[in-house]
Amino acid sequence: MYKIAIITPYGAEERLDHYAEFILAKGLVAHGEHVQFYTYAIQNNPDYRNGLYQGVNVRRCWQKAGIAPGLFFSILRFRPDFVCYFHPRSFLSFTAYVAGRCVGAKIISEIVGILHDPFIVGDPDNPLETIKAHPLLIRTWRDFFTEFFLLRWSLLWTNLLMHLPIAKADVIVAINRDEANYIHTWYGRSSTLIYWSIPQSEKHGENDQPSFYHDLPNEYLLFLGQIKKRKGWDTVIEALALLKDQGIIKKLVFVSPSKDLTLAREYAKKYGVENHIVFLSSITNQEKKWLYDHAQSVLAPSRYEGFGLPVFEGFVAGKPVLATKIPVYEEFLVHGKNALLSESGNARALADSIISLDKDPVLGATLVAEGYRTAAEFSDTIMISKFVQLFASMK
Repeated sequence: MYKIAIITPYGAEERLDHYAEFILAKGLVAHGEHVQFYTYAIQNNPDYRNGLYQGVNVRRCWQKAGIAPGLFFSILRFRPDFVCYFHPRSFLSFTAYVAGRCVGAKIISEIVGILHDPFIVGDPDNPLETIKAHPLLIRTWRDFFTEFFLLRWSLLWTNLLMHLPIAKADVIVAINRDEANYIHTWYGRSSTLIYWSIPQSEKHGENDQPSFYHDLPNEYLLFLGQIKKRKGWDTVIEALALLKDQGIIKKLVFVSPSKDLTLAREYAKKYGVENHIVFLSSITNQEKKWLYDHAQSVLAPSRYEGFGLPVFEGFVAGKPVLATKIPVYEEFLVHGKNALLSESGNARALADSIISLDKDPVLGATLVAEGYRTAAEFSDTIMISKFVQLFASMK
């Protein structure tokens, strides 16, 4: 049995239980490993405390300026064999790295969305078009003191917090080949490839209708994502308007974690399709699964993704997926086989894909069948097994 500390800014709360790091924690516990899961404390929310959460021992950590004393001393007491931290922008990773070195643990850094790093791109919401030619990454204390009088202290310190834990890890895990290439470019290191996954859950029945059921159209397209340019939410609304211009009325359920949906609502109004869209936010996981199960198809028109969970959630729900030709998607999606792919930002092409599905039921059935097969190749069981193999290889 291994003792494993998993550190991440996300997870151990209902809205984020489908994130891979919490799925991994639960899977490792089921495998017989001793897991301690660390994440951010949730301010003013008494429902989330330290203790067991879905069978996982969770500690919620406060941090200030990237220093988390509770995390540090907890790891010293736990004395894990492995310290595994996720996400380059986490302000818990530096403390976890230092504590892990103090107890002689093996250190694993998993990169999720490397182009979300503001030191690497000019605009994390439009990363592919704003990659810096020569990003300055503070990866060592030597780098830190070399730049000490050249950069504002707060930026210098944040830069170190984000990049030293990655550069100094014993192993770096990439969640796709595209990220592995970036890791080699900016850190000069090879990485272990372990794709993310979601559980292969069962569909829900009609009795699980959400509270907003009566607000929904009988048939609808489904989009889930933040109101950020990289998610392609604008492309979805523009495609709906193009279809309307052709006399094709499509209903859309637009789901975002953002509480303020004003920008998306105003955009829909501008294009004359606000009455064809149901906007939802802060839904539960059960409600989200119900929406997947009853959608016509799932729209994933991203301009950039670290992985793209809605694609696999659509596969598991047995829905056709309409996605984009971005590097991570093209690692596991094939146009006309398990998804319909269009150029990112191209509303006309997305609208044409929607029309293609309407005209060809056989195509839709093919996409669904192949989607199931693709999801099985990226199962949570496979992901957990690869991490167990990684642990064994490092001992």
